[in-house]
Amino acid sequence: MEKKTILVVEDEVVIAMDLQATLIELGYGVPEIVTSGEAAIQTALALRPDLILMDIHLNESLDGIDAATEITKTLDIPIIYLTAYADEETLKRASLTTPFGYILKPFEARELSANIEIAIYKHQLDQTIKENRRWLLAVLNSISEGIAASDTNGLIKFINPVAEALTGWSQAEAVGRSPAEVFHFIDEVTRKLIDNPLLKSLEEDRVVSRQELVLLRARMGTETPVVDSSAPIYNDRGRAEGAVMVVRDSTEQRRMEAHLAHIALHDDLTQLPNRTLFLDRLQQAIDRHQRSPAVSFVVMLLDLDRFKTINDTLGHLLGDQLLIDVAQRLQTCLRAMDTVARIGGDEFAILLDDVTDVTMSCRTAERILDELKKPFTMSDRELVVTASIGIVMSSIPYEEPADLLRNADIAMYRVKARGRGDYELFDTVMHIQAREMMEREHDLRYAITHNELQVHYQPIVSLATHEVTSLEALVRWQKPSGTMVHPDQFIHLAEEIGIITTIDQWVLRQACLQMQTWQQRGLGNWVWAEGRLVQVNRPIPPLTMSINVNLSSKHFAQKNLVDTVAGILQDTGLSGHYLKLEITESVLIENAKEATAIIKRLKQLNVQICLDDFGTGYSSFSYLHQFPIDIVKIDRSFVQDIDTNPEQLEIVRAMIGLCHTLGMAVTAEGIETSQQLDILQEMGCEYGQGYLFSRAVDGASLT
Repeated sequence: MEKKTILVVEDEVVIAMDLQATLIELGYGVPEIVTSGEAAIQTALALRPDLILMDIHLNESLDGIDAATEITKTLDIPIIYLTAYADEETLKRASLTTPFGYILKPFEARELSANIEIAIYKHQLDQTIKENRRWLLAVLNSISEGIAASDTNGLIKFINPVAEALTGWSQAEAVGRSPAEVFHFIDEVTRKLIDNPLLKSLEEDRVVSRQELVLLRARMGTETPVVDSSAPIYNDRGRAEGAVMVVRDSTEQRRMEAHLAHIALHDDLTQLPNRTLFLDRLQQAIDRHQRSPAVSFVVMLLDLDRFKTINDTLGHLLGDQLLIDVAQRLQTCLRAMDTVARIGGDEFAILLDDVTDVTMSCRTAERILDELKKPFTMSDRELVVTASIGIVMSSIPYEEPADLLRNADIAMYRVKARGRGDYELFDTVMHIQAREMMEREHDLRYAITHNELQVHYQPIVSLATHEVTSLEALVRWQKPSGTMVHPDQFIHLAEEIGIITTIDQWVLRQACLQMQTWQQRGLGNWVWAEGRLVQVNRPIPPLTMSINVNLSSKHFAQKNLVDTVAGILQDTGLSGHYLKLEITESVLIENAKEATAIIKRLKQLNVQICLDDFGTGYSSFSYLHQFPIDIVKIDRSFVQDIDTNPEQLEIVRAMIGLCHTLGMAVTAEGIETSQQLDILQEMGCEYGQGYLFSRAVDGASLT
């Protein structure tokens, strides 16, 4: 340990020499002894000792107190006064210099040593406190959130620059005032003042956090959307000594959420509503019609004729421009209350609200066809296009929006079959085609009862460690002919005919049995390395099974859903800790209260909940924070272009940031290239799956 140096300021030589000898004997360095205040100042500035022993009464004009005053203006050095006597006025002067102690002459070595050690320790402690305070202030003044702290009486002690900017109050003005006077929180909907969270946290001795629509009104009247939280500050004895509040400006977050919500509900090319938004509006029209049968509507499905030929011949850029121009013309043919949406490729869906007359529907279709027949001028050339339209009236009872679109599709293809460029009303004759759907239904029911369904498993990989952490269970239909049917070809039909829950429960049971078998056999130590999955001998966290049971509203309508899952776990002997269930966004909005209750009960089984296909629905951004979701899966449609499309890249970055802000992990679907993997790793995405790692394979092959 480095020897501490002490400067002795003493004008009585005998005492000074005695002090020096004693200090050296105690292990201190005494570089110099000075006898005057002036010399003390100069020597302290030159030597910068660790401590000064200062005689109060010096014979020169400048006494020890004056010398100490000058030294402490420049240097942060602890000073101990030496004195044989002192009147009250002198001691009062000395106290103003904040000395680190007094030693009476004649001194004892033990007393001298104790005073010096205490002074040095106290000085080091003060230095640490000052340094920590500087660091703390630097942090509080540099972060992007507004910070305010109060004392035990609820009065403001501190606000940082961001809080000053948000409120219009400077720290000097705010200190000593009530937080309710400086921070005016307003309910964005009711426009009423809200209880100040800082005071509420202090009064109720708990953390107070709000995510609802809150505005902070500044001193000059401007309003900023914010998210705020407060928490008590406790001392070592566990008593609240104040509270701290964090206020974050959520303007950019709301803008991004609105942008993402728009993207999720609108076609990127034409800016028309997409399929999701169209189906929502169609469902609303169905609901109105069921409540009031006189309020009718019409659904049209329009498909451009031979659009593929235009794309292949003239290129996709010209094809895209044609779709944009078609969208604009369609809007001119409709009323403001009607909806036109692009639902895929060159296919457009139209909803005519409050239309009861078949003649009016036909006239609208004719007007659209005539408008589209007018030449489109593009790249110094003229294009003439035609379209085929299928029309369905609401006079026929329907339960689901998909039924209407399916029948409109049947009518539209009837037009194409007879020559294109016209429209067709769906009627009873077309039920011949509907019967074909019934045959497919029969085939699917037969497949279920005759064990034609299989479960395949796709690995999910930790992007940080490349370890296989879980598997997604996916159903396949293996026909006797050897044809493998993927879920996108029959799951929609299963949902329509009401057997989806039977399939999902079967998949759940099979996957749990398979996972239990793998655990008993000790399989599962797999990593992705050198472009393939390899088994390793080192221990890694145990596998979990991510069951792609997209719990729909039909599942949540079942009162025994949680009991069914619990029963399967009990029957198979698999702990709920190793199971993840995936839900779709539609579940969260169709019955938010019931969905929350069921999800909470599922989590009591230690089952984790994943939100599937994040970003493709329209509920995520406004509902996500309200549900106890563990993992969010970003849909492959967002991931597939992040290495080539900067806008798509930023959307995915925003999604991951939003999920992490809400404390949720993220799995990216559809990773196919190492570039996509690198980008997602850099963004902090926890998990990934896709063809880059492995396709879905059957259980036997995986074993």
